[in-house]
Amino acid sequence: MTLDAFLKTAHVLGAILFVGNVIVTGVWSAILFRVRHSQDFQRAARAIVITDWYFTVGGGALLTMSGVALAMRRGVPLWETVWIRQAIVALAISTMMWLVVLVPAQRVMVRGGLTDAELVRAYSRWNVVGWLATVPLVYAVWCMVAKPV
Repeated sequence: MTLDAFLKTAHVLGAILFVGNVIVTGVWSAILFRVRHSQDFQRAARAIVITDWYFTVGGGALLTMSGVALAMRRGVPLWETVWIRQAIVALAISTMMWLVVLVPAQRVMVRGGLTDAELVRAYSRWNVVGWLATVPLVYAVWCMVAKPV
């Protein structure tokens, strides 16, 4: 396997892990939230944090490092290439939403000892902003595939 093939495979795998975990977590957390008991949902919130670290952060790191390496090996300028710049900006927007809103909401949900109203507020904030933060990720995937000029 050539280095370019390895990097491209790593890039696609990173995208699958990253975006896939974001979408799947949103779906299964919604299912669990509907049948919640505070203790059970606290466990689910812990699982969200764990899978975020392994799959979202790990996949995002793999995605970013392999993408930058591919562009550098091929002599493709990152910021001057419109579709790469748009994907980077989309990723940055989603990441900021995650850091500013989603991580603090996760901390509240993991804390435990919450009233149902407190859990509903934290989960609702996490859920709504989480789905909004998914939109730029899907757009970034589209940029990588369509390569709009």
